[in-house]
Amino acid sequence: VNIILQSPAGKLGDVVGRRRAFMIGLSLFAIGALIATLAPYLPVVATSRVLMAAGGAMVVPNAMALLRNVIPEHKRSRAFGYFGALLSASAAVGPMLGGMLTEDFGWKAIFLVNLPLLLISWVLVKSDTSYVRPAEDSDAAKPRFDFIGMGLLCLSLGILVIGLKSDDFWPAIAVMLGTLGLAVFTRWEKVTRHPLVDVQLFRRGPFVIGGVIVGLQNLGMYALLFQLPFLLKSWYLLDPSKIGQILLIMMIFMVFLAPIGGRMGEHFGVRNTILSGLCVSIAGLVMLLYTTGSPTLLWMPVSLALVGSGIGMVTGPAQSAALSAVPAEQSGVAAGILSTMRYLGGIAGITIISTILISTDPAGILQQNKVCFGIYIGVYVFALLLALAIPRHTRPLL
Repeated sequence: VNIILQSPAGKLGDVVGRRRAFMIGLSLFAIGALIATLAPYLPVVATSRVLMAAGGAMVVPNAMALLRNVIPEHKRSRAFGYFGALLSASAAVGPMLGGMLTEDFGWKAIFLVNLPLLLISWVLVKSDTSYVRPAEDSDAAKPRFDFIGMGLLCLSLGILVIGLKSDDFWPAIAVMLGTLGLAVFTRWEKVTRHPLVDVQLFRRGPFVIGGVIVGLQNLGMYALLFQLPFLLKSWYLLDPSKIGQILLIMMIFMVFLAPIGGRMGEHFGVRNTILSGLCVSIAGLVMLLYTTGSPTLLWMPVSLALVGSGIGMVTGPAQSAALSAVPAEQSGVAAGILSTMRYLGGIAGITIISTILISTDPAGILQQNKVCFGIYIGVYVFALLLALAIPRHTRPLL
């Protein structure tokens, strides 16, 4: 639900106002968390999770659109760097905090803990008087919402996501059906007067390149986080606590370098920063490829630190390059597309790696893990080649 609603939620922000859509998203998430906390039965919990997913889908793209519209261009890369750092930190801290809360206070605590945080967010946004509603959000400029396009897009992405998480031959069928659905969606968007997604956005090179780089980077990151626990347990015989500590190294460097990468984008240009970050990640992955299987783990922390640092450097500048290339009045739906590409990249990475890691023989396990590292290197090299096409000075279209 969270993935397939990203683009429609971003478009809704373009229609009703990004701040209003952001507040609606916070409210939906809070209602879902409250219902889950009080839920007496599992089906009620499942329903509440759908509400929380819908709320989250509205919050993320509209937050990105707000940043794109209210932050000056020369500070935008830094802002997206901080935004990326917070997303990465939440991804790292969330599972550990959830495990601690569940163990000490029961499973309902993982929902209850959201309520005070959401209340604080609500008060901060509501009390912010510095926000000036852009002219493009005025009632005179509001477009209509394309419900038919939303249905086609959600159906197509839903088939893709469900299929990619299935086994046997379903992923191939899902890709074909999902691609067919997206083709129908694209055709509809070209002929309708008020499209959900303006297909002309995909003619803007920096937007497409930035979005693809974000997706490819997430493909490698989530696949690596999915793969390494199996490698560390089966080959190095580590216990879960040690595995968690090693994986945390990558997340720490990712979070630390994200705001620094944003500042680098401001001083050295987003193109140069993205290229540098990808080179750092590739160096870490090459080190992983050639040191995996050694008797000790001496080089793995260094490798993961490099991979995490590179990802952190790229996050802010890539998002800034993508969103700065679209008109301000379309920043909501553009941010939604960017978020969708990010999530789909992660799902695709986990799907690909899970089909490779099937051996139980030690020699086979080692070889398959090296194949995975080779795939990541190829993916990041492709992202590097794409980054070469980003203009040296990307100006926003006002």
